[in-house]
Amino acid sequence: MKIVLILLLLPIFFGCANIHQSKNDIPLNYNEYKEKLEAAKIKSFRLSGKIFLYVNEKGLSGRMRWVSLNGNDTVEIYDPFNSIVAKISLVESTRNVSFDSISPSHSKETKNVIKHIFGSSDNIFILKKFLLSPPSELSENQSVSIDFDDWIIKFSGILDTNHRVSKIVEYNKGNITFKIFINQLEI
Repeated sequence: MKIVLILLLLPIFFGCANIHQSKNDIPLNYNEYKEKLEAAKIKSFRLSGKIFLYVNEKGLSGRMRWVSLNGNDTVEIYDPFNSIVAKISLVESTRNVSFDSISPSHSKETKNVIKHIFGSSDNIFILKKFLLSPPSELSENQSVSIDFDDWIIKFSGILDTNHRVSKIVEYNKGNITFKIFINQLEI
């Protein structure tokens, strides 16, 4: 059983290990990004994908579903065995964040990692803003990194050319790494 677990975790560790810029990475500051940003604001969407989240070497991987309808956001996080780990709700008008459920079967560290990222409405708005608005310089072979309020947001690949959606969005701030591999985005 330990060998199977190790084999399942190896790709996660190696996939998240390379946080540094590659040769094909275009660095941007936030002002350069904002100048070229299209004004269209997405009010509703459904996103599904895989996530890797690390805080102080403690982490989790799994699946994520994010549904945003008319200013109400619900983020569901699942473990690799498809059991729900947490359900987070955010009401944009009041900026209130609530944890509708956090599974008692998961460790305290897992709960702390999730609360560290999703416990702040500011963090959720940053995640949402950059998920839905990748930089115009992004291409299939060219990744882009943006510095914003001590966050480094890296975009890689293009999932949907019509809506300019990135395949991978990685957020780094200090000891936090949060990587989203987007499988599907419906706008």
